[in-house]
Amino acid sequence: MDSAKAALRRVMKARIAALDAAYDKAAGEGIVRRLTAHPAWAAADSVFCYVGRRGEIDTRPLLRAALEAGKTLAVPLCMGPGMMQARAVRSLEELAPAGPYGIPEPPAGAPEVPPQRLALCVLPCLAAAPDGTRLGYGGGYYDRFLPLACNAVKIALCRAALLEPVLPRECHDVRADFVLTEDALYACKGGG
Repeated sequence: MDSAKAALRRVMKARIAALDAAYDKAAGEGIVRRLTAHPAWAAADSVFCYVGRRGEIDTRPLLRAALEAGKTLAVPLCMGPGMMQARAVRSLEELAPAGPYGIPEPPAGAPEVPPQRLALCVLPCLAAAPDGTRLGYGGGYYDRFLPLACNAVKIALCRAALLEPVLPRECHDVRADFVLTEDALYACKGGG
């Protein structure tokens, strides 16, 4: 299974790199609009959201929207291989590239938000399937973290061009409750 996932990751990374820039921008903006209109967004007093980097949905508008709405905003802080914590930020200026992947992160002293206190988790992926299966980057960070966020609604952001009918899934892979594209919302039965 690992070799099949690794091969699929290479294919999806190539597809992402080949996306038309105008489509990529429009899809990202559509996804942000759809997520901020979703009832789970309105109901959430706390949001855990990745900081999008090149090739991913630009989540900075979501991060700003959460802060402007007075929500507790937490972003990932890598703690070591496969391990991360949710750390609260009050401003995007607190984020700086760090860790092994150069992803913008909060400072090490940012307060930790216990995963069980999170109301909404916004998830990255290389690809997703309508059943909530995500193809991540292979580090296992989210599959280790998400079971701890037992009270959170889990929404994976995926451009429609990267939605796959079926993706490989292992028993430890945590599915999203919803997959959100620029033009559709998939409610995933039995997410988790």
